[in-house]
Amino acid sequence: MQKICRLFFVLFLLVPLFTQAQKASEFNFSKQGSWSFKSNINGNRAEFAALTKNVAVVAEWFHQNIPIMTNPKGFDLSAVSWGIWDNRYKKRNCNYSIRCELNFGFQMFLTSGGKWTVEPPSYEFDINNTETGHGTNFNFNGFDETKDNASLEVSMNKTAGELNDLFQVFPFEKEIVPGVSLYGDGQLIVFNPDRPPFWIPVTLKELADITLAYYTAFKSKEMGEIMLDQLKKELAELTDEELSAPAYQGDPKHFVLNANGRKEGLQIMRFNPDYWDRSLPASAIQFMTLWNPRMSEVEMDEFYKNNGYKHFGQQIISSMNWNGLAGLISRKK
Repeated sequence: MQKICRLFFVLFLLVPLFTQAQKASEFNFSKQGSWSFKSNINGNRAEFAALTKNVAVVAEWFHQNIPIMTNPKGFDLSAVSWGIWDNRYKKRNCNYSIRCELNFGFQMFLTSGGKWTVEPPSYEFDINNTETGHGTNFNFNGFDETKDNASLEVSMNKTAGELNDLFQVFPFEKEIVPGVSLYGDGQLIVFNPDRPPFWIPVTLKELADITLAYYTAFKSKEMGEIMLDQLKKELAELTDEELSAPAYQGDPKHFVLNANGRKEGLQIMRFNPDYWDRSLPASAIQFMTLWNPRMSEVEMDEFYKNNGYKHFGQQIISSMNWNGLAGLISRKK
């Protein structure tokens, strides 16, 4: 019985090795692949067609300048652009250029025939999107037509929108080249360094005033009056010095105004509407946000062992021509 148990134990330890070998043999890395670009940016406005042309230029730049994309081997490389916009986003003062996403799908060939086409490994990034490259935007509810008084629609949406324009920013790490900056969590920002800063700080007082306006507009809702009273108590405990300081997320004593002016936590900012060069068309590419997985060689090897292929996103970032990438940002001629 003990021998049988030991045998099962040994087989249990070997299962990962068998699995890895099978995964590595699933793909045909010797087969030459192809390149394609497709746009799903739809609309009858001329600026949508212009944006598609501009994004196609960006996609082709990656195709020509990233080695694994220039000569796709072991996979077909499918570049697809997607439009992402809505009425709330377009109405915000901080937004100008039309935003979209560019996705590169690595449709790997299978040794059994065919290729991986349903959600294959991919790398994507955002263009002209003010809601990426940082922490999550605030998420406060606006007017609810099924529950709220119609007379409050404007004030509710205005105050909720002002709060939702705010976000937490990861610490700045370094300038890679002029026009490309790296922030914490591997966030990469590609921008025009000759323009005003793309993010601007918010003071604790500004945040307090917006929050006060929000709960004043929502005081008739369930818990609204209680939250408003609690907020007023929290504001009374803050000094003028702290209120005038930049706002940072988190406070152990306060839960309605969950922020501080003591530089503790992540800084709260908003996108600067003056960053945009509004003499350029809305289809111009003025801002891009990418992500660096920041995997070490050991982690890359481990990823390969576990998945049977290398991490494509890290390969792209590791071979990036940063000056060339920065040159894709539109400027006045």
